[in-house]
Amino acid sequence: MVRNPVPWFVFFGGFVAVALMWRYFAIEHSDEFAAVRKVARSHSEIKLGMQIHHTDGPISDEYYQMDDVDGVSTSEYRAVGRNGTTVKVDALPRQSVDVPFLFDRTVADGIWELADRPIRGDATTRYTVDIYQLANGKHGSHHFSFTDPHYWATTGGHQFHIHLDKNKPIPDLLRMTSTVMVEPRYERLVGDFQIFGTAQFKEKVAQAQAKIRSTETAHSS
Repeated sequence: MVRNPVPWFVFFGGFVAVALMWRYFAIEHSDEFAAVRKVARSHSEIKLGMQIHHTDGPISDEYYQMDDVDGVSTSEYRAVGRNGTTVKVDALPRQSVDVPFLFDRTVADGIWELADRPIRGDATTRYTVDIYQLANGKHGSHHFSFTDPHYWATTGGHQFHIHLDKNKPIPDLLRMTSTVMVEPRYERLVGDFQIFGTAQFKEKVAQAQAKIRSTETAHSS
């Protein structure tokens, strides 16, 4: 009995066609696949920091530091008392998206765009924010400071514009224009740092602050 060879030819032809197509796409997109693998294996870093300096009260300085290196996140809070007492809270390194999520939130709230502001409002507390990012072999950083984020969010200040005309050497102050410099993102950014972390981490931060206050009160009495 002679078997019909046509199905075998069809099968073999289909197999060869699939192999040729696979080889074609592998060659055609080999650079793209290599780029994707390179990104997946590339070293990445995110570093977010905020210092709060108080000129009054039992706490002199507070430091928030949140880092993510290759997907492993760490968090730290440190409080320094007026007499030098230091209490630190650490969150154990772990693989999570907590710090990248904080990074995305701070970017949305303008951490790359906001700049230094003059001393306004409550001048007893000054905030300094730092950000650093390394991704795909490129890196960037930004640093700025300001006082009283609530003042900037609600009151701001005025920036005056004076038009100088060469035909009128004395400017007309009655025609001077101004711009209100209200910027709510400073307050949102401070909140991003202060509400970050698990309930346990935030509870330990509150305990550290309470410990500094009680220690400093005991020293001063």
